[in-house]
Amino acid sequence: MSFDYHTQRRRRARNRLLMLAALVVAAAMGAAVFAFLSNGSDDKEAGKDDTKPTPTSSRSAGPTSGTTTPTVLPTPRDVKDGVPVGYPHTPEGAVSAIAHFNDVLDLFTPDAAEKQGRVIAAPREKDLLGLGLRDSTEKLRERHQLPADGESDDGTYYTSTSRAYQIKGVSANRVTVWLLSDVEVSVRGVSRTYTEVTGNVMVWANGDWKLSQLGEPAGKEPAEATPDTSEATKAGWRTLAYQK
Repeated sequence: MSFDYHTQRRRRARNRLLMLAALVVAAAMGAAVFAFLSNGSDDKEAGKDDTKPTPTSSRSAGPTSGTTTPTVLPTPRDVKDGVPVGYPHTPEGAVSAIAHFNDVLDLFTPDAAEKQGRVIAAPREKDLLGLGLRDSTEKLRERHQLPADGESDDGTYYTSTSRAYQIKGVSANRVTVWLLSDVEVSVRGVSRTYTEVTGNVMVWANGDWKLSQLGEPAGKEPAEATPDTSEATKAGWRTLAYQK
């Protein structure tokens, strides 16, 4: 694959963030207009608790056999410190959350990685994940003979593209999501790509899905496979796609 292709793939997550930001602004404006026009509406909904569990069984996101038909993931509601946030309380919401987190993490910029880690972490794990990502990012830079403190650029970057998923454990407020991702690491314009499998424990906290580093992911690690192939389907991987 050409460097141009890699660069375009790397920028997909950024473009998605810009689109999400625009949608958030449009939605906020629409909500404000609606509130103004319906000023006399029933106020009982104002105190409604939207953090109560909603049904978590799902045919499209359940731990079933693989399929090449993509699962279209729900769109997040907002963006905070470069991280899309605000997902429905469903298994698809948990998958969408970790897939978006995975795609936008900037693991060559310590400051950004720490801020992003604090956003995606479970409430009691903000320091654990934020400082852990900063440390990992600084070590990654040093390993490639770069200054520990620096930023990604067009020649030096880390990008991960979520391609497929499996769910190994589901409860009302906890979902284990395994991701199959394409990863690209470029240092001074020299890049390499590989496929990676990661296990993630997602917990429902403060009205959103967050990543927990405490405890092991449920189930056995799925076999690595090339995304969008019969091999991946046989291994149980379900192709994912984002709403446009």
